[in-house]
This record gives sequence, structure tokens and C-alpha cells, in this order.
Amino acid sequence: MSSSDRIFLNELKIHCIIGIFPWERKSKQAVLIDLDFPIDTRRSAKRDRIEDAVDYKKIAKAAIRFVEKSRFQLLETLAEELAARLLGDFSIHNLHLRVSKPGAIRGSKNVGVDIFRTGVDPLQGLVYLGLGSNINPGFHLTNAVNELSRRFSIRHISHIYETSPVGGRKGQPPFWNLVLAVVPQGTPQTMKRCLDWIERKEGRLPSKDPMNDRTLDLDMILWGERVGKKGGISFPHRDLLKRAFVIYPLLEIAPSLKVPGTGQSLIELAATFPDRSQKIRRLFKLSIPD
Repeated sequence: MSSSDRIFLNELKIHCIIGIFPWERKSKQAVLIDLDFPIDTRRSAKRDRIEDAVDYKKIAKAAIRFVEKSRFQLLETLAEELAARLLGDFSIHNLHLRVSKPGAIRGSKNVGVDIFRTGVDPLQGLVYLGLGSNINPGFHLTNAVNELSRRFSIRHISHIYETSPVGGRKGQPPFWNLVLAVVPQGTPQTMKRCLDWIERKEGRLPSKDPMNDRTLDLDMILWGERVGKKGGISFPHRDLLKRAFVIYPLLEIAPSLKVPGTGQSLIELAATFPDRSQKIRRLFKLSIPD
């Protein structure tokens, strides 16, 4: 990454409860937020597409929502908690954050806190979900992305890929597949219950045949660094290294991601993908709802 590339946002004015004195606990006051973080702008500049850029409007809105609802006594606490929230919710490796309170000190124009914080690798800390359908797939996949966006914070979305059925009946319609990266929420078991509910909502019928046609199939592929099987859920998903419809959409959004238990990145694993007979064709990308 070019270390000189940065996104900055200056003097975002937000009103909140902040301070230790009784009157400060009753009336909202203005604070100013300054954000600055490194980002490689070359891809977004070349393609001129918002999908390739960091959406700083979303970051600003998230900061506003968090600060407006906050009731901290110290600027130090507000700065620390806001930094943790932004690093956790967005694809930001590190963050320079300034929180200031104009007029808080008599004779001083402004006073505040200036911090630098580093987050986890945004690719490694996410849950990766596989979506598939071969019954009216455009309709059901769109519904699924909309439903998931209402329940989880979506960070990345791949194109839809048309893939040939693997092991299914002769003449079976091709599948459409895509991968989403979302911020972890709850446990794998609670997330699976949510995914099962969305499948049923889209008309998924119970079947013992794993190769059967389906309106919607939702699977957890990776969850952070988790490895192994617990409660009937395996990480990484057993199809990750065997199915083109899993590895190639995942490769699109996280090529440098190290797959737990393998010691290799997705781009390294894809280079040695064993079954070249599996046909896959990239189609189009769905938008992530605001």
C-alpha cells in the first residue's frame, strides 16, 4: 500500500452529552471530530467506481450516530470508544482521530484529544458467507442480500458467478453464487439460525439430497481464525478448497486472506485449485443496500 495515500475528514461537528459538571450532563454540546486514515486510492481512482473506494460518507454517518447517542464524561473515553467502533466496523487498518471541544477552556479556542489506534486486519476478522441459488436465482439472491444487510454489517460483496452443478442430476440448471463478508455478530450457532430462517423465508424446502435444486443456500465459509467443528458447524467450510463456486468469489474480495489451518492465502490456494473441469463464469454485482 502507498503510505502517502490518505482519506481525511475535518471538523465534523456533532452535538452530544459530554463533560463532568451538572450542567454538562443536561445540555448537549458541540464536539469536533477529525479523522485521518491510510488507504490505497489507486484502484478506486483508476476505475472511478464507489465499489472500489472507502465510503467516507458511511464512516461519517456512523461517527455521527455513535457520538450523538453517547454520554461520556471524558473526551478521552469518547475518542477511544469511537476509534474502536470505526476500526471494528470498517476496512481501516489504523486511524488517527482527534476529538475536540471548542470553548471548553476559557481563553482557549479549542481543546481536545489526539490519538492513533491500530485495528485487526479487516479481512481476517470477518465472517465470510456463501450464497447460492438455481431457482429464479436473481430474485432470491437479491432478497437474501437485502435481508442480510438488515441484520449484519456487510463489508464486501463479490460478483455473482454462474457455475455448473457439481454432482447433480443431468440437465440441472446452473447455479448462481456469490460471497459476502460481514462483521461477526453473536455465535456461529446464532448466525446459522438466522441464515436458516432466511432460507426458509425464500422457500427453501427440507431435503436430504445436498445436490438438489434450491431457491437459496446460505453457508458460513470462514469465521475469523476458527478451525475445527463444533455444534455441527465446520470452519473452514468443507467446500472451500474443493468447489470453484466458493473459492473464486471469495478470492475476488479477499485474495490476500490467509485461510486458517492451511498457512496459505486464497490466491495461493486458487493457483493450485485441483478441479479445472468445474465451469464458472462471472456475471454482475449486486449493490449493498444503505
